[in-house]
Order: sequence, then C-alpha cells, then structure tokens
Amino acid sequence: MPEGRGSRISDSQAVRKPDRLRAAADLLDQATAAGDKAAGRFAEARVDSTPFGISAQARELAARWSSALAAREADARVLGDATSDLAGRLRMAAENTRSTGFRGRLVVAP
Repeated sequence: MPEGRGSRISDSQAVRKPDRLRAAADLLDQATAAGDKAAGRFAEARVDSTPFGISAQARELAARWSSALAAREADARVLGDATSDLAGRLRMAAENTRSTGFRGRLVVAP
C-alpha cells in the first residue's frame, strides 16, 4: 500500500513525535533566517533608492517606492518574529509531550 493516510508505514516508532516537532522547529528556524535576510534586502533597497529624476513626479515615485519597501521590510520582520515564536512553541511541545498530555495541537495567535 502506498504511504499516505491509510498507510501504517509512517506510524513506526523510528520517528517519534518529539523528534518530528524538533525537526519542524529547525525548518522554521531556517524560514526565519530567510525572512530576516529578505527584510535586510528590503532595507538595503530602501536606503539605496534615489529619485529616478529631478521632477516632482520622479521624487513622488521614489517616495512611494521607499514607502512600499519599508512596508515589505516590516512585513518580513513580523513574519520572521511569528515564525521564530512558533519554532519555540514546537520545541517546548517536544520537551513536554509526556507531561502535558500533548495531543498534537498547538494554538497559534492570529
């Protein structure tokens, strides 16, 4: 039977829930690092942006571009923080699976 919902192949004790939670947290840490890198790139682009000419329209376009980059930078930082928090929750859940009666559900604030 192919591995999937009805398969027992993935139910082996070789990979236990705490190990899977830790592995997921490690992947979230990698995603956090990528988000931080993206935020840094947005910040660099914003600092390096200069008006595309001397006209009022060019200055307005540059200001809008800088504002859009600042918003994306803020979004990337917020996403990175939330991702890092979730990784921490997964690690705590991995450590406390036996003592708390963990059933595989984590509550994440929106």
